[in-house]
Amino acid sequence: MQIREIRSKIKSVTNTRKITRAMEMMARTKMAKSQRRAREFRPYAERIRAIAIRIHEDKPDYMSAFLARRMPVARVGLIVVSTDRGLCGPLNNRLLLKCSEALDGWQKEGVKVEVSVIGSRGVGPLHRHGANVVARTGVLTAALHFEAFFGTITVPLSGFLNAQLDEVYIAYNHLSSALSYEPRLEKILPLDELLVNRDGAPEPLPEYLYEPDPKPVVDTLLLRYVESFIYQAVAENNACEQCARMLAMQAATDNADRMLKNLVRVYNRTRQAAITTELCDIVNGASAI
Repeated sequence: MQIREIRSKIKSVTNTRKITRAMEMMARTKMAKSQRRAREFRPYAERIRAIAIRIHEDKPDYMSAFLARRMPVARVGLIVVSTDRGLCGPLNNRLLLKCSEALDGWQKEGVKVEVSVIGSRGVGPLHRHGANVVARTGVLTAALHFEAFFGTITVPLSGFLNAQLDEVYIAYNHLSSALSYEPRLEKILPLDELLVNRDGAPEPLPEYLYEPDPKPVVDTLLLRYVESFIYQAVAENNACEQCARMLAMQAATDNADRMLKNLVRVYNRTRQAAITTELCDIVNGASAI
């Protein structure tokens, strides 16, 4: 390897390291913001869940369509929450692998699946797998406004309420800790399994009064609960994205440091060898004279 070629490689790796280091710092900053957003939304999600559980236990004179259980299950809706950008390690691959396994399992059972995708990175792999993608959301803003993906989630929710789908699932990445995440596939409709009080027997509370009738109150609150569950999943997935990108760019920066160290060593050895060869040529020329 020539000295000029080694210099060119050192320059190229140095420039790449600057990019990966900058992306690592940006992801670290965004990760803190996204984790804070996910934590700040949890009190609302927990409160709306508590109200939904209370309504479910109260058993008003109305059975909401969100609680309708249909057997046997013939059609399923799947909401997949992926990322908009790459360079985030195995985050999307692990989630899409879990989705592919679920799709294959449903296919073996003869269940038809309609897939709605939030984020652009999940559409291509799911299409190649043969999934029936009926709705998708493009680029999400940094603020994660609910209106940005409201149209996508409306498709499976409307399908369930109109009895066109028997169950609805959501697949997303859950932030287990500050620097770890795991893919999850959870059923969100019907709501009967989610509206189970796991905190023990609650204290007796006065009964709710539904005015003018229970139907609009129950349907609105249960819809808000489903929307909060989906938004929490999108917020968790966004926090996982920044975490995965930070770790991936940190690993890329470390690899660039090791490569630079090896290239500098090779450069010094090659340069010393070239100097030694020139000195030998000079000495041999002087001896010949």
